[in-house]
Amino acid sequence: MTRSRREPAIGPAPGRLELVRAFVNTLDIEAGTDELSSPAALDAWLRSRDLIGPGHDRATGDNLRQALVMREALRDVLLTHVGSQDAVPVPASELRSTAAGLVMRLDVGDEGAVQVVPAGQNTGAGLAALLLIAADAATLGTWTRLKVCSADDCRWAFYDRSPTRSGCWCSMAVCGSRAKSRAYRQRAAAQR
Repeated sequence: MTRSRREPAIGPAPGRLELVRAFVNTLDIEAGTDELSSPAALDAWLRSRDLIGPGHDRATGDNLRQALVMREALRDVLLTHVGSQDAVPVPASELRSTAAGLVMRLDVGDEGAVQVVPAGQNTGAGLAALLLIAADAATLGTWTRLKVCSADDCRWAFYDRSPTRSGCWCSMAVCGSRAKSRAYRQRAAAQR
């Protein structure tokens, strides 16, 4: 599928929520490629998005495993946003487990505003920053618009901009068309 052809009702997420969408899409299931193929690749991905600072400890194999578990747990949660019957029964359990190992702290700004921020500049702080973005999106009401494609062979994360919030494919022209064709063939076969 050509990832650049997207309908206007779907696509990039607003603001920093786009970082969460991009994180989930580091694995392209259809193409079989993974941007997070090593601890160094994880470092580079987080650094290029200003989620970690330049002087942090390098990511380890454990950090990479944690990031991959978190990414797939996010994908499972985003599948529930589509309302798919294929969604796992308790998608948040893996995400909850991963989040428990991340360290955050309260920060008080000069004007007295209190906010939760990642503790430090290491790999764990970068992953914590992604979950804090998801928490902000939940507060803003945009979290449930972030979804993954219903197609089993795709699962590409997209932001549903449709007025009804009913988008379930990353592309109606590709994944939606495939699903509708499959359903038609199944109905036709059942009628024979």
